Amino acid sequence: MAKERGLISPEDFAQLQKYMEYTTQKVSDVLKLFEDGEMSKYIQGDAIGYQGFEQFLKIYLEVDQVPHRLCLALFQSFHTGQCLNETEIKAKVVCLSDVSCYFSLLEGGRPEDKLAFTFKLYDTDRNGILDSSEVERIILQMMRMAEYLDWDVSELRPILQNMMKEIDYDGSGSVSLAEWVRAGATTVPLLVLLGMEMTLKDDGQHMWRPKRFPLPVYCNLCELSIGLGKQGLSCNLCKYIVHDHCAMKAQPCEVSTYAKSRKDIGVQSHVWVRGGCESGRCDRCQKKIRTHHSLTGLHCVWCHLEIHDDCLQALGSECDCGLLRDHILPPSSIYPSVLASGQERKQSKANQKIPDDTSMYTFEALRIDPVSNTHPLLVFVNPKSGGKQGQRVLWKFQYMLNPRQVFNLLKDGPEPGLKFFKDVPGCRVLVCGGDGTVGWILETIDKANLPVVPPVAVLPLGTGNDLARCLRWGG
Repeated sequence: MAKERGLISPEDFAQLQKYMEYTTQKVSDVLKLFEDGEMSKYIQGDAIGYQGFEQFLKIYLEVDQVPHRLCLALFQSFHTGQCLNETEIKAKVVCLSDVSCYFSLLEGGRPEDKLAFTFKLYDTDRNGILDSSEVERIILQMMRMAEYLDWDVSELRPILQNMMKEIDYDGSGSVSLAEWVRAGATTVPLLVLLGMEMTLKDDGQHMWRPKRFPLPVYCNLCELSIGLGKQGLSCNLCKYIVHDHCAMKAQPCEVSTYAKSRKDIGVQSHVWVRGGCESGRCDRCQKKIRTHHSLTGLHCVWCHLEIHDDCLQALGSECDCGLLRDHILPPSSIYPSVLASGQERKQSKANQKIPDDTSMYTFEALRIDPVSNTHPLLVFVNPKSGGKQGQRVLWKFQYMLNPRQVFNLLKDGPEPGLKFFKDVPGCRVLVCGGDGTVGWILETIDKANLPVVPPVAVLPLGTGNDLARCLRWGG
């Protein structure tokens, strides 16, 4: 693929991502300016020259000046063939649809919306049909993005090719918008690539993320090796690992974040998943787990014990949540209000108001009864803080704690988390972000009129972190 299209350097791509973190513009809005607005003078058919491309970047990234090297490298990356000098590059034109498609795939939003938008870019006659060569151009932009994001494109290419075969089931060579979106929305690796919103549903769905493995690991489905340095998909919740092409057939996620029946309330059981034994040593017999030879060993999702298969029978079923027991809300401590006793329900109804926002119903419908003498942790994470650090911190806490304790501030802000933990005794708050994020949380806590104001700690992820340094949390 590098021969088909010039690839910008990792440094240039990182710089582009940094610009895109702060822009409020959407590709669709910029495209209207070029098609019908003041920028239409730069259009040459369905193409734009270097000056038009530079204007596109300035408007889209909301900057007065795009670094010359970045602009030139990006412009050249849309050209086939050998490297050209600067004068030759600026004399060329690039397809506006290709440029718009590429940036729309990188920006935030629902994968289904991205699939529909990229399809319509190439549907110039607006008949809702694309031929195979036009769809191939969309896939090419997806492959470029995947390579920039350090995906193993040798894994992704056959997945997309198989998807295309399934779409064009009659061999006509044409694809409708409905067929394209439906096929893309059921291809898990593609959804992950396009930035699938990981929503906690407790219905057996994995929360996938792409992961490159520095050590040999084995697929939980086919039990074949995912090669050294190769990429697969890993579930944030249970560490179930698969090849990209095995994701659609994966077994349901074993993690349930709350008790669904009365018998599950109060006593937490181990939840074992095969593999995922990163320490390579059994916590019971202290002997090695030969993880490099096959899919072997078991790890508990809640206490994170790692054991041999043969050592399982020697352990009881009850889980104490391990070293982090003081901070974890096990599923046995969270249960639907309808399972509460009659007296508890009366008290709950007296204390609760019907929420105006139906999206918060999940939290209002659940009760928390923490393990005695523990201090459950409420975690707020700003994924955009600290470059990619925020996203990695979010994934890490989702696995270390109950995912219902971890809130992505970009989705709903801090209010749902504070309402959920409002009556939890002894809870503590951890804010993962920069000074602005910390100030936002402290202000919201102040306005929330909580019965008891919880202590707040800071995990500094921003660029300044002055407040964290003053409070001696580091920075």
